[in-house]
Amino acid sequence: MIRFWGQPKFLLYPLQPIGYELFLREKVTNGWVLPTDFKRFPAQQIAELLVRTTSQFAAKFKNISINLNPEQFVDSDFCNALQSTKEQLLPVTLTVELTEHNSPTLVTESQIYEAAKHFSACGIDLIIDDVGFGNNQLKRIQSLDPFIQEYKFGMQNFRTNKVLDKLIPQLIFWNEQAQKNHKLFTVGGIESKDDLLLLSDCKVDMLQGFALGHPVYLPTSDDRTATTVLPFNKAN
Repeated sequence: MIRFWGQPKFLLYPLQPIGYELFLREKVTNGWVLPTDFKRFPAQQIAELLVRTTSQFAAKFKNISINLNPEQFVDSDFCNALQSTKEQLLPVTLTVELTEHNSPTLVTESQIYEAAKHFSACGIDLIIDDVGFGNNQLKRIQSLDPFIQEYKFGMQNFRTNKVLDKLIPQLIFWNEQAQKNHKLFTVGGIESKDDLLLLSDCKVDMLQGFALGHPVYLPTSDDRTATTVLPFNKAN
């Protein structure tokens, strides 16, 4: 069985939740885990799950984003399936997050570009997750600039044993890139009030992190059973 878990996303001013980032999780004997093989779940199945899940919180949150790894992102079935269900999600708006891969992948930059263009043509906005980390580097982001609405910077990617010497220059750089290119700027990995203080000189639109809200199980329209929140692996 698969379900979405969601981590709330907060506006900075005023500090209030506005939506969810959705992570696909699979139920196993000892709890909910990151699937080992996303190819087992076809695009239509995930799109239908999205509709059944979103209907449960439409009154509270108006924005959701769904993570797609590069292999899913370049699969036109995902774009087509999400486009076909987009109207069913209203008044909730849907955005796609292209996740980073810090390992070799067979997906080419040309495929990434064409997929981003396809999503844009279908009216689905694009977030680049974990900018500056893995394969989501400046060259890729500059190439996809016409199709990107938001940069997401993950503070957790640049902590070195809690030392922030690598974090602050990267944060400043990507904040400047977002302002220069007129993109929304989200900072994830907020773990403490000290993290929030680091953002005082940045133009940040939205925030995410354990200090604000942990990922939670999201029931569907046909499954409202209460579930204990369990630890799980790094988000897809």
